Amino acid sequence: MTFLDHPIILLMVAIFSFPIYRIFAKVFFGDKYEDLGETFKYLTTPNWMSLFKGNYWEDLDSTFKFYVFIALCFGWAAAITECLARYIL
Repeated sequence: MTFLDHPIILLMVAIFSFPIYRIFAKVFFGDKYEDLGETFKYLTTPNWMSLFKGNYWEDLDSTFKFYVFIALCFGWAAAITECLARYIL
C-alpha cells in the first residue's frame, strides 16, 4: 500500500499538520516570517530581470528556500500517511 491509496487520510494529515508547517516556515523564513515577503517578491520576478538588477543570487536563494519548504510540507504529509497506511491500516 502507498499513501496515494488513501487520499482522505492524506488530506486529513495535510490539514492536521499545519503546526508542523509553521515550524518549517519559521526555520526557513525567520521567527516572524521576515523573509517571506522577499521570497514572494523574488518568486514573481523573472530570473533574467533579477540578473540585470544584480540580485540574481538572492533570487536563486529565496526561490530555492521556498521550493524546499514546499517539498518538505508535501513530503511530511506523504511520509506520515505512508506510515499510517503501512502499520495501522
